[in-house]
Amino acid sequence: MLFVFSKLRWKKWNNLSPEKRFMVLCAVEKKISRWLEIEPVDLEIKEGSANWNCFGVFTTAGGSRKIVLNEILIFEPQYRFHALETIAHETRHAYQFAASNRELKWYEFTAKKWQRNWRGYFSSTADNLMYNNQAVERDAQKYSIKILKKFKGKYGNEEDYNYTLQAVVGRYEKSDAEARKKFGLFYKQKIEKNIKNNQRY
Repeated sequence: MLFVFSKLRWKKWNNLSPEKRFMVLCAVEKKISRWLEIEPVDLEIKEGSANWNCFGVFTTAGGSRKIVLNEILIFEPQYRFHALETIAHETRHAYQFAASNRELKWYEFTAKKWQRNWRGYFSSTADNLMYNNQAVERDAQKYSIKILKKFKGKYGNEEDYNYTLQAVVGRYEKSDAEARKKFGLFYKQKIEKNIKNNQRY
């Protein structure tokens, strides 16, 4: 079942064409969707995106669910584990969207929080601190860290893997520390209030 992930090893990945790397990433997304028990999400490479300020994004524009990836993830081999964590992160957003984009029962508290968040979502350009600390992003960040750590036994001897894991965990912890510093002890409640005030529908 985990055979597809072995292709992220340097010796295998480095010998794959960009087209085959993309096929591997599509297979990775299907595995993660299966683990989350949702329908697979289509992947798309954003051409000319090497200087784009993110690795990927989940979108429902035009009524179709898809994950748009930065081309650097298939053209630069050292970013292959960022491809893994990005797909995990964005597929988790697809899961959140499916869980919250419906009529919710009174006791579905997590889904309700995600629903409020989508309605009052902060983009990174609007407020980077709020972006990193809002509920849907924190959950997706935690999930991508969980997926990376799942493969420590497989990739633990690969420098790019360890660098990626350290970077993702470091970013997660830094965001939390910055929120505590700005908003104080009850920072989570203040973030929730900001999201409520930012709701557009």
